[in-house]
Amino acid sequence: MKKCTGNPYALLILDPQKSDNLKEILLSNRDEFSDFLYKIGLNVKHQEKTSNGVNHSSTVLTLRTTCFKVDFNDNSVKIAPLK
Repeated sequence: MKKCTGNPYALLILDPQKSDNLKEILLSNRDEFSDFLYKIGLNVKHQEKTSNGVNHSSTVLTLRTTCFKVDFNDNSVKIAPLK
């Protein structure tokens, strides 16, 4: 792993909801975090096929390699991608 450098942009502020675990915070704010990812470049490809009466579907989510700066404090968690 190497250290990321860059300037933060597109700040997202989330309520930590009394947690200091980033995974828990992101899961409890998943709609807001998903919207944030779309804004910074999340690509979604969805495909549906039907053959012999059987439906198949797949969805692929792709986010270019991005480093994020995450700041925790008592009232919020600030997340910003680095550019």
